Amino acid sequence: MSKLAVLRTGLVVWVFWHAAFALLATFAPEVGGSLVGWTPDGGWTAELRAMSKQYGMSMLLIGLIFGIMLLNPIQYLSFIWIAIAEQAFGIAYGFYIYAALGQLTTLQLIMQAVVNAALIVGMLILWFGLQKPLSLARGEIG
Repeated sequence: MSKLAVLRTGLVVWVFWHAAFALLATFAPEVGGSLVGWTPDGGWTAELRAMSKQYGMSMLLIGLIFGIMLLNPIQYLSFIWIAIAEQAFGIAYGFYIYAALGQLTTLQLIMQAVVNAALIVGMLILWFGLQKPLSLARGEIG
């Protein structure tokens, strides 16, 4: 399977992943929270519901960016940095949840960080591997 096919497959998964979380966070935060094993200590307050809706809209926008990238992955290859940044922020946020809020176990933190790091490495491999076709498409390599 070519790197471009891997990228397209990954983008399809990423679009659906973000759309699913956007819908859950916006319209059914309790369901989304229970799917990942999280329930707020004080229950779902109006503030948490509002924050969840904002999170859902952010996820929807990020999914839309990946949907646009899916239309022409080579042309929009630089958008992959949004996905890399999202994973890096996920690692940082996991450490925050672990250290400041105490809502993750050490094993959960390690597992999340490993998955995020693996996704970052995979995206970097795709980005670097697709740079030559991108340069050819731009006419930079003759």
